[in-house]
Amino acid sequence: MSVKTYSLKSDGSKFLSKHFQVREFACKDGSDKILINTDLIDVLERLFSHLNCKAINITSGYRTPSHSVKVGGYATDQHTQGNAADITCKKQDGSLFSSNEICCALEDLNHQGGIGRINKTHSVHVDVRGYKCWFDETNGEKTCSSWYTYLGIQKPVSTVKGDVDGDGKVTTSDARKILRTSSNLEKLSGQAAKNADVNGDGKITPSDARDALRKASGVK
Repeated sequence: MSVKTYSLKSDGSKFLSKHFQVREFACKDGSDKILINTDLIDVLERLFSHLNCKAINITSGYRTPSHSVKVGGYATDQHTQGNAADITCKKQDGSLFSSNEICCALEDLNHQGGIGRINKTHSVHVDVRGYKCWFDETNGEKTCSSWYTYLGIQKPVSTVKGDVDGDGKVTTSDARKILRTSSNLEKLSGQAAKNADVNGDGKITPSDARDALRKASGVK
């Protein structure tokens, strides 16, 4: 985690990543100073890719303590520390993703920071506070452990070979679970067991774990 200080006047046009510039995170009160956590930019880029966005609009990024209080926040909240952004996400056809879709997408990415449903239409708060805090501002900031469960949405089932934890990608953690299953140290069932049979021979063996590890490492 690294929070960097920028100047709107000097650094406003600087690109922080492929899709985001410093000026997008400037406080709405016109202050020159801007604090931005590099981890926040990483999360937004991952979300951009996961949703295949046309654009992500930062409706509120860094806030000075006085401005944060003025708009209903706190003088020491995540925005004032450069850790947060309120966003909307645009689809390729120009329409906006719903706030529900964005919250669920961040859950898909296993985001271990703040996710706040600002309204029931399109706006979501995301921050990198360092621990999981998912809350619904439309319902008295009620917290939840899963957006899919809270919103009553059926979570998509991954059918990716090698993906046994259901996050849609193959990682070294998946390979480890497959190896443990092949040694009878762990048990997988349902779609997870089907995905663990990477080579499709009807069995879960160390060979499947090796194939999953190769996929996780990008080796063909």
